[in-house]
Amino acid sequence: MNETLYPNSSGPLLGPFDESDVNAPTDLAEFGSIAFAPNPRVAVRAEIEEGTGRMVALSFDFSDSTLQVQAFASPKGESLWDQVLSDITANLESQGVSIERHLGPFGSEIYAYIPISSDELKPVRMFGVSGDRWLLRGVISGSAVTDLEAKNELEGVFRSIVIRRGQVPLPPRELLPLALPEGAIVPKAN
Repeated sequence: MNETLYPNSSGPLLGPFDESDVNAPTDLAEFGSIAFAPNPRVAVRAEIEEGTGRMVALSFDFSDSTLQVQAFASPKGESLWDQVLSDITANLESQGVSIERHLGPFGSEIYAYIPISSDELKPVRMFGVSGDRWLLRGVISGSAVTDLEAKNELEGVFRSIVIRRGQVPLPPRELLPLALPEGAIVPKAN
């Protein structure tokens, strides 16, 4: 059994899971390398890269909040999250973005206040979990940054995720491939 690497963990925690984990949920919605237990209270949408048409992330919407997730390749037995977190922090600080580091339920995370207009800041929370040759990054925005009900709903989605890493060698930090499930409805571009 491959266990997800949880910093600050004294025992088994609920996901996210590697597909080889015997405790991983079943009856999943499949989006390529990311699968998850559907939640009727949470809407899911694919984030598509403009120009290439490549799916680069999944977003889960609950009320006025969003959880965006991306899965990346990482070296076996090595956590990339601390390096990625340092890179994100340096990038945001170089742009003058205000950030705070915290220890959360998934380990080290940051809260940032991203400018969305000249007089409005959007709070976001960024966290990640490393597994067997993968890193799953989550970004929560909206009231779920502080509201307990919304936070619990979106963290529950994150914990239900099962990563299907596959055996294809990929360089560290390469996005793991995503795909729409068979029969998914794709909105037409305007």
